[in-house]
Amino acid sequence: MSPRGARLLFGAANVGTAGLVAFGVFVALPSRWWPVDTGAAAIALLQLASGIGLLASASWAPKVARAASGVALALGLFTVSVLAITASWLGGVYGPVGKGGSIVLALVAALTLPYLVVLPLVQLVWLRPRSREV
Repeated sequence: MSPRGARLLFGAANVGTAGLVAFGVFVALPSRWWPVDTGAAAIALLQLASGIGLLASASWAPKVARAASGVALALGLFTVSVLAITASWLGGVYGPVGKGGSIVLALVAALTLPYLVVLPLVQLVWLRPRSREV
């Protein structure tokens, strides 16, 4: 894939991720909690800015995309870990009654993984500094 094609692909993916995170947290969640809202707002704004910059081929876009990917990866790993631990706790403590909650949390973790862990990781590899051979 050409560098321009990769920029367009990652730009569109970042804009889409920003929309999914904003919708998932600010529309789909029934209640507000400031740690979740703050993290989601940070990810959504950084991903949106980096996506627009990549689509416009702005000179600052790789730096913002690197920052957005780092924040998304850190918060994504934290979120998936907390969801997995909570799902296992619910299943272990509440047995068959907690199984429904465990399934829901496991599904949310599985849906979070591609957008907040895999995509930022791939993007960080794509944006890594290239070694110059002499």
